[in-house]
Amino acid sequence: MRHHEGDTMQHHVPLEMKTKRKTALIVAILTVILSIAVVFVIGLRVAPEKALLKIMADKVDLQIKNVRYTEVGDSGMKWEITADTARYLKKENLALFEKVTVRLVMKDGRTFVMNGDQGRLDTQSRDMEIDGNVGIVSGNGDRFATDRLRYLNAARRIETDRPVAMENRNVRISGVGMIFHLDESKLTLLSQIRASYGDTLRQGVPMW
Repeated sequence: MRHHEGDTMQHHVPLEMKTKRKTALIVAILTVILSIAVVFVIGLRVAPEKALLKIMADKVDLQIKNVRYTEVGDSGMKWEITADTARYLKKENLALFEKVTVRLVMKDGRTFVMNGDQGRLDTQSRDMEIDGNVGIVSGNGDRFATDRLRYLNAARRIETDRPVAMENRNVRISGVGMIFHLDESKLTLLSQIRASYGDTLRQGVPMW
């Protein structure tokens, strides 16, 4: 009888140990999985939005709301772009803006603010087109209005082939076509020039 009882004990003990080991292994695996999940969730919560956008930009086009972008160029000129929405087209190297405002701060401190319904920025050349209810305001109070303009970054020049009007406290001048050199503050209207000083209207007034 003792011999058989010993055999019985030898069979029950290993089975119980195996069960405990299996349970401990399952608990350990669940603990590791839970830890990884917690780290992943925390990582998602604290991950900077810019890093997430950078990852997405490598693979897909982007559309972003309430955009604010600032850049200082090699010439020392500062760009500030704000828009209701922006869409980045990676293959075309284009950024498309809705309700866009561009503030240019020249190296000497002069400012020019351009705004319009839509904007189109070449992300390589930094040339930009603005369409729809376009306005330009300079730091000294000169105001321009047209329906389309183009900014050429390398030349730091604003131009349009559309009707344009400029006014300040002293004069109102209109014409068709304009070239404005930002570095020199040199403005040229190309055709159909009309200028009014107070109540007097003059035609064919040369621009400076």
